[in-house]
Amino acid sequence: MVNGTRSARQVLAAVRLHARRLGYTVEQLPRRGKGSHTIWAVLDGGREVGRIVLTGHAGQQSQHVTRSNEQALEGLLGEGWLDK
Repeated sequence: MVNGTRSARQVLAAVRLHARRLGYTVEQLPRRGKGSHTIWAVLDGGREVGRIVLTGHAGQQSQHVTRSNEQALEGLLGEGWLDK
């Protein structure tokens, strides 16, 4: 489980890094989440294999949002991927 909080930018950078190593791509979906949230998909040859929602504001996300993002992609990127 992730220790502490991360900004949306830090989470996105980590997702892109780990996805690239596994041969996946990361793209923002054209629709928006609730409020200022954006939806990002991890794709394997155009097929969605994972999805996270990031906040649209500067600064740290809440610990709940950070943990939810880590859990959403844990099966794909491995346990503890956000701390690596």
